[in-house]
Amino acid sequence: MTIATVSIERRDALPVVHVRGEIELPNSDAVRTDILATVPPDGPGMILDLTQTTHLDSSGIRMLFEVAERLRVRRQLLVLVANEEALIRRVIALTKLDDVVLLVATVDEALTILQTA
Repeated sequence: MTIATVSIERRDALPVVHVRGEIELPNSDAVRTDILATVPPDGPGMILDLTQTTHLDSSGIRMLFEVAERLRVRRQLLVLVANEEALIRRVIALTKLDDVVLLVATVDEALTILQTA
């Protein structure tokens, strides 16, 4: 079974979720549950930091689309963080996920976006 660890921190009262490892079929449901549990119902949204995510398969992409949709329904933003060199950034672009969510290179950029939302 593949392993992904999810950790949460609050920066300026905004949730920043860090996912380390691989998001694949065996763990994508658990990762989604962990991510959605961190989003307050009244905030502007959340930051999902994928800089330590080493692999993202189709179930991981589907999970990210589902998280984005749940937040959209609640009128909240999902901001993904993946540095410019990350291979998963290419996967995000190829699947057009970046047409649905904001994709930035750093957590600080994401914080600026959510603070002004």
